[in-house]
Amino acid sequence: MRTDEPQLRAAYAECTAIAKAHYENFPVGSLLVPKRIRPHFHAIYAFMRSADDFADLPHRPKEDRLRLLADWRRSFAEVSSGNIPTNPIFIALQDTVRKFDLPQGLLTALLDAFDFDANGDVKFETYEELHWYTRRSAEPVGQLVLALFGYQDAERIAWSNDICTALQIINFMQDAGEDLANDRCYFPREDYLKYGIHSAAEIVTSTRAGDLVLFECQRIKQLLENGKRLPKSVHGRLKFELRGVLQGAWAMVRKIEEARGDTISNRPKLTSSERRAILWRALLPSGD
Repeated sequence: MRTDEPQLRAAYAECTAIAKAHYENFPVGSLLVPKRIRPHFHAIYAFMRSADDFADLPHRPKEDRLRLLADWRRSFAEVSSGNIPTNPIFIALQDTVRKFDLPQGLLTALLDAFDFDANGDVKFETYEELHWYTRRSAEPVGQLVLALFGYQDAERIAWSNDICTALQIINFMQDAGEDLANDRCYFPREDYLKYGIHSAAEIVTSTRAGDLVLFECQRIKQLLENGKRLPKSVHGRLKFELRGVLQGAWAMVRKIEEARGDTISNRPKLTSSERRAILWRALLPSGD
């Protein structure tokens, strides 16, 4: 059974509205992405954004968040069925998965990450444990984007994975104050112990918190360096989209470093003019 065209158009329109309503540091299906692919970016984004919102509902008990995510997972099961989903987001997602033969395991991995967040015990002993999380919360996103453009080889996926993990850690650094206030710590324990900080709760008041953030920035920069060959390895507008993503990542790292790592008392963000400059630089021949 196939969705009729008006229903499908309405479903994609709703996904686009969700994508445009949220602030992001980096392009979300921007004008650099071909028009034919942009709605599919939005379908994937709307699926992720909605699940992320369920996982992060303020003042709601863990049981409610997990129940909403379980319902979302059941709705996702309709994507691979022969039936038309009832939720517009899944109507669009079903069409996108079919047209591009997307690996559904990547979408399931994202749901696993949201379940982890909703459980509320967000703490990591080591960077390897944190990477276990980003392999589910971030790396599938890049792989899905590459698949939309027809790339599923191991080398490009490895570069993409490093970039996506870097982007995720940047987001953790930006949101450190809010996360720590809500008992979520994305700083590995092995890292903050190096700075004489003995518990996640101490990070907020520690005079070494900025040094800790700057240490994580070094890791971010290495990951971005590892993945920098990806834009040059692809063709068409994806090259420019990836340039924009990397330019945005480096711009945010510079902001954090200029603030001496103080992201806990003042959340850094890119201004509209900075975002426009990033997209402009991405179009230049030297954008790599």
